[in-house]
Amino acid sequence: MSKPVKVVVWVLAFALAAGIGAFMASRSNPFPPGVEDPGARPTPTGTPSPSPAAPQVWGVRMASATKHRLHEGGACTSDWIVRGALTATSGGSLEGRAVARLEAPAACDFAQAQVQTKELGLRVVGVLRGSKVRLTFEERTRSPAGSQDVGGFVATLNSIKPIVNVAQGRGAAVQVVTVPDGDRGSFTSSNKVQLVLQ
Repeated sequence: MSKPVKVVVWVLAFALAAGIGAFMASRSNPFPPGVEDPGARPTPTGTPSPSPAAPQVWGVRMASATKHRLHEGGACTSDWIVRGALTATSGGSLEGRAVARLEAPAACDFAQAQVQTKELGLRVVGVLRGSKVRLTFEERTRSPAGSQDVGGFVATLNSIKPIVNVAQGRGAAVQVVTVPDGDRGSFTSSNKVQLVLQ
């Protein structure tokens, strides 16, 4: 056998041996059972992070019938409907805004020239304790500007603090409030409030 033929035969033999070795190595594990591959990287198996829960939103509605009894005699009345929404915050409170609108023209037993308030923008705060929410109302805006509520809703607003039981995601309460008018008369409002989880 000539020398060039021997060289070719040996090169083919080495190539065949290297190929077989590579094939066998790719099919075997060089580490015995229980020994980890130091170069292996764990496959991440993280669970998807939960999306933040949407905050609770409560719808609030209140009907208020108000009366201003004057010391000299006679009275003025006004009826209001309040509608708004409250959002739950951390710490067990609810906060939101509402609009109070005059339901029908205010009426008095006597002639008067005051411009009657027709709409109020309110801030509403609720404090949640267990299954009960205590609401408070605060006037923020008034329309028309410079107007007065002859019936007394505005005069009693800061004293309206109903406690509503919302154990089933809804609740209702009634509160009657009477405050002096500063001239031996009084303002009274009868308030029916509802809270509903939306």
